[in-house]
Amino acid sequence: MTLPVITQKTQDKQTVSQLKKAYSALSQAYLMAVNENGTPENWGAGGINEDESHKIMARNFTKYMKVIVDCIDMSNSDVAKYCSEKFANTKYYSTVRIADGATVSFRMWYGDCKSVYGTTKPLKNVCGRFTVDVNGNKKPNEYGQDMFSFYVTKQGIFPMGSENDTVVMFKKYCDRHKISEDTNYDHGMGCTAWVLMNENLDYKYCDDLNWGGKTKCK
Repeated sequence: MTLPVITQKTQDKQTVSQLKKAYSALSQAYLMAVNENGTPENWGAGGINEDESHKIMARNFTKYMKVIVDCIDMSNSDVAKYCSEKFANTKYYSTVRIADGATVSFRMWYGDCKSVYGTTKPLKNVCGRFTVDVNGNKKPNEYGQDMFSFYVTKQGIFPMGSENDTVVMFKKYCDRHKISEDTNYDHGMGCTAWVLMNENLDYKYCDDLNWGGKTKCK
C-alpha cells in the first residue's frame, strides 16, 4: 500500500476506536437514565417541532456523561463556536462536547416512541436520534466520515444502517456513489452500524460491500 493509503487506514482505525468509545459512554448513560426516569416515553418530551423536547433528551443522557462543554442552552452562534457548526440550530438540536473531544447532538422525533424504522422490536419503538461527531468541530463534518447517527428507542440506542433497518438502509445511505433524493436523511447516515459491527470504513474504497456478504475491501 502507498503511504497515503496507509495513513488513511490508520485514521479509519482511530475513527472506529473513537466511535466505539462514544457508543459505550452513551449506552451506559441511557441505562442510567432509564433506571432513574424510565424509558424515553416517560421523560416528558413532545415532538420534533418542540425545541424543549431536544433539550429534555439531551439532559437525560448528559446527566450521566462527562460533559466538558454544555451547549444545550447556548445561542446558535455560541453552539457553533464551542460545540458544533453542523448542529448549531437549537430549534432542531441540543448539543454537548464530551470528555474525549467528540460532540453529541440530540434530536427528539416523537415523545411517545412509536416511530417504526425497522423489523426488530427496538426499531418499531424509535423516539429520536443523536449524532456523534468523533472529532468535534474539525473537518470533514460529514456523515460516514467523522459523524455517525444512532436511534434512541424504548429498548436502548441502536446504530443507523443495520441489517434490520428499513428506512436508513446501508445500501441506500452509505454507498459512496448513491446520492439519495430523500431529503429526510443525508448520504452517509446509514454507515454507523457497519463501522461498529465490521470495524472498518471500507465503504469509502469499494462498492460491493453488503450485510451477509463481503465485509471489507481487498
